[in-house]
Amino acid sequence: MVMYNPTRITSYPSDPIDKGFRYHFLGGGEEVGNVGCIIEDYTKSKLLFDYGLAPTKPPKYPAAAPKISDSIITHAHIDHLGMVPWLNSSHYTKLHATAFTSSISKLMWNDCYKVSKIEGYPLAWDKRDAAESESAWNIHEYNKINELDDWTWCLRKAGHIPGAAMIDIQTPEKKILISGDFDTRNSRLVEGAKPQKADILFMEGTYGGKNHPNRKDEENRFLREVERVVERGGTALIPSFAMGRSQDILMILQDSDLDLEIHYDGMGKTITKTMLNHKNELLNPSALEFAFGRSRKVSSKSDRKKALEADVIVSTSGMLEGGPAVWYLNRLRMDKRNSVFLTGYQAEGTGGRMLLEKGRLPIFGNITPIDLEVKRFDFSTHAGHDELVNFAKECKAEDVILYHTDHKTSRPPLTKSLLELGINVHNPMNRETYVIE
Repeated sequence: MVMYNPTRITSYPSDPIDKGFRYHFLGGGEEVGNVGCIIEDYTKSKLLFDYGLAPTKPPKYPAAAPKISDSIITHAHIDHLGMVPWLNSSHYTKLHATAFTSSISKLMWNDCYKVSKIEGYPLAWDKRDAAESESAWNIHEYNKINELDDWTWCLRKAGHIPGAAMIDIQTPEKKILISGDFDTRNSRLVEGAKPQKADILFMEGTYGGKNHPNRKDEENRFLREVERVVERGGTALIPSFAMGRSQDILMILQDSDLDLEIHYDGMGKTITKTMLNHKNELLNPSALEFAFGRSRKVSSKSDRKKALEADVIVSTSGMLEGGPAVWYLNRLRMDKRNSVFLTGYQAEGTGGRMLLEKGRLPIFGNITPIDLEVKRFDFSTHAGHDELVNFAKECKAEDVILYHTDHKTSRPPLTKSLLELGINVHNPMNRETYVIE
């Protein structure tokens, strides 16, 4: 496998600051994903929050992190922790997160390594680095105060997925809140994030300029479409993200008026079992346990063939970038009674985006036409535009730093709405250093 070498030369300045609060995005400043940011103040207290990669085509990586003693990881998506094994192997950095995030990290790293080998994209770390990083985790409960040099900090619930956390930091002069990926709305899996008083708010803006449809209405639309497919004798293939989305879909389907035969395939099965070992992270663990128990788990080639006759197949990958979902699609595409229901964001360059826009996608190396009904549903667990603006308002932050947002599409309308509230808005770029005094 080709190795990506970020080098040991970092873009972060080596000199300390005399006053104010400094931040520097290694990645994720002007883009969605690929997140890593160093924060520091005049007391020389310093930490890195998140250190991920974006396995797009081509992949995106953050700049090299400087030597850093502590890193807080907000949640277990690969664009927030994908580079952590390099961080730990290079700097022996102590890692901080919730219990679920630390528990699931091994699985996420193993999957990232596996996909990188299949797709040929480079990594900066190997399996040994990932294994050694498992022992670097320090586990923290929500709302419990911790110390880091002259700062105190704690984790707050962020919504989004199980284990996701906002980082609430008190420095000698400022209250800092780092949102991580967050949603103020409850999902079926987790409780939504609550605003926290802050002087400086680092806020992700993935959906700046866009609002989500009413969740209940979208669920009903989804269920009626599933019902329509099943009544005509077809199978609904639902490619879903293994972390969060597939579990959400199972619960929506089971908590409905439909009597369905549901087959569940892919990495989501293992993730679901881990979630059920951390029931305190879940809004309604009994509902997930019931939905998971009622689904038919696919664990062999013969199971996969049987699933082709099911009412519904829930399977990874959510963007149709390989995985069992592509295998199913290749076999279901000949029967127009079948449908494909996409339930998450389809990034540019992915199979799911190509299917939506062009009606075809790569299957085992060949661009293959898909003459099936394809529909997309919005079950996002990121805050929409109005939720983002209201959250910043309720945090009463004087300064809002927007990150994890496309600087061409999402950032401008979000900036405009925040400026209208009298908030100082900061739009950082990667590898640039900023100071708030």
